[in-house]
Amino acid sequence: MINDLTQDERQLAEFMSELSERCYSAGWMQDLEYVLWDAVVSGPRNYGHGTITIEDINKLIQISDKIKSWILFDDELEEISVLLDKWKIKFAVDISQNPDRLHRNV
Repeated sequence: MINDLTQDERQLAEFMSELSERCYSAGWMQDLEYVLWDAVVSGPRNYGHGTITIEDINKLIQISDKIKSWILFDDELEEISVLLDKWKIKFAVDISQNPDRLHRNV
């Protein structure tokens, strides 16, 4: 839950949610964490009716590097923080099993 996050973790979660709102008018679009991480790794991209810009990516990197974590949405716990090392492994495994999480055709 967002209230269980530190101030800096909450800042990242709120920024990720802002990007979801801007691009999809949704507080947390399904698989948002995967799409945003793909942008961090691959660069700017279209997303919904918006764009994830280099400025957005730089802010995501700045905050996630500071907290050494990434934010995921869990159906039961809502926003949770995961250490970057664990997130990178989870991302690679999950995307290899289900590449549609990246919404490349959207």
